[in-house]
This record gives sequence, C-alpha cells and structure tokens, in this order.
Amino acid sequence: MQITTSSRGSWTLLTLDGKVDNAGSETLKAVLLPLLSSGPVSVALDFAKVEYVTSSGFRVLLQAEKEQRKQGGRLLVAHLSPTLRNFFEIAGLHTVLHLVPDLDAALASEA
Repeated sequence: MQITTSSRGSWTLLTLDGKVDNAGSETLKAVLLPLLSSGPVSVALDFAKVEYVTSSGFRVLLQAEKEQRKQGGRLLVAHLSPTLRNFFEIAGLHTVLHLVPDLDAALASEA
C-alpha cells in the first residue's frame, strides 16, 4: 500500500492506495500513529483508492481513533466504497469513527 501525505488548511490528508491488509496496516500504523501522538492534529484519511481492509486495518483505525481522542485531535475517514462502507457498518465502526462520503465538504464543515 502507498500513502501520500499532503496538507489542506489545518488538515493533514493521508491518501491511501491499495490494500489495508496485514502489510498495509503496518504501513498505515507507521505513518498515522506517530502523527496523532505528536499532539492535537486534524487528520483525514482518503480511502478512495483502497481495495479492501482486513481486521488488522480496522485495529489500526481504532488505535488511531483512541489516540486522537486522547490528544484532542480530529480524525476523518472519507470516500469509502459502498462495499467498504458496508464492512465498516457490519463491524460497528461507523459508530466509533467519523466516516464521511465527501472529503471536500467534510473538511470545509470541520474547519
């Protein structure tokens, strides 16, 4: 999996490309958790090019959510395909994570 980092206003945008499987989740963890533990930050994860997410990927996202709450930051997950959105809902993650369909609108409203 590839992760591209960019900024949009006060937000750090991580664009994911590929599979958030065991290897991909380790890549995500290595980028995301240190970013969140550095203090209160606003991070948006763009899942538009993510093919699928395994349980190890879900675990990293839950760790990230826990860390951002502890630090007082913000975390958004955007552009989930209908299939991925369904998996997030089955796993109950839609009640824990802030899932948004449109990243641009979400960032504007969260600014």
